[in-house]
Amino acid sequence: MKSIIRLSIILLLLISFGCSEDDNNPNEEPALTVTDVDGNIYNTITIGNQTWMLENLKTTTFNDGTPITEYQFGMDWGDLPNQIPQYQWADTSDLNNVVDEELPFDFYGAMYNHWAIESGKLAPEGWRIPSQSDFEELENYLSENGFENQEASALKSSTGWLPSSGNGINAIGFNGLPNGYINAFGGPTLGQGICTWATTNVNTNLPIGSRTRVLVQLSDTEDIFYGDNSIRIGSGIRCIKE
Repeated sequence: MKSIIRLSIILLLLISFGCSEDDNNPNEEPALTVTDVDGNIYNTITIGNQTWMLENLKTTTFNDGTPITEYQFGMDWGDLPNQIPQYQWADTSDLNNVVDEELPFDFYGAMYNHWAIESGKLAPEGWRIPSQSDFEELENYLSENGFENQEASALKSSTGWLPSSGNGINAIGFNGLPNGYINAFGGPTLGQGICTWATTNVNTNLPIGSRTRVLVQLSDTEDIFYGDNSIRIGSGIRCIKE
């Protein structure tokens, strides 16, 4: 009889312990992921009042199911009059032996030309391409939470950068990778040396050949750089939740 009582007490304690473990975070939600039309799954992070993807966009299809033209050598990447949306994969060739392992072709995500970005159909439903103001809000959050004057370093990945640019500290897990950019002729440029993301800010007051887009760049400084660049330049995209 005493053995039965002891066993019952042990079972009760085990059940109680299990319940208490489950009740520690009764409102905890599973980590949010988002899937694009191609089936790529992205992890996300909530920073202040914003929720961001933790990887660069990789879709090769618009969210209405229309395929995006893949750039091939000899095609016109920055041909403004023709207005052909295009993408290409960011260059993963490791000519400077910065990384030890061979990188998958989509490691840095896709790079998009002006017409793909302007289509309004790149981001998954409920997400969008960020504005300069969105990045500035992220920058302010970092500045106010221990990373003043090192906001760029806080966003950069801790490995994979050229020594001239320097690795970041990846302080909040944002993991900004050095995807480079695509020059006006369609060539990958400064891979492993600079991280380039597109914003929605385009100067439409100028003739089309002179229009610029604000690109967000992380490179060899502790500050985030916001630069007006020709719309002929292609870049990566880090989406933000609506």
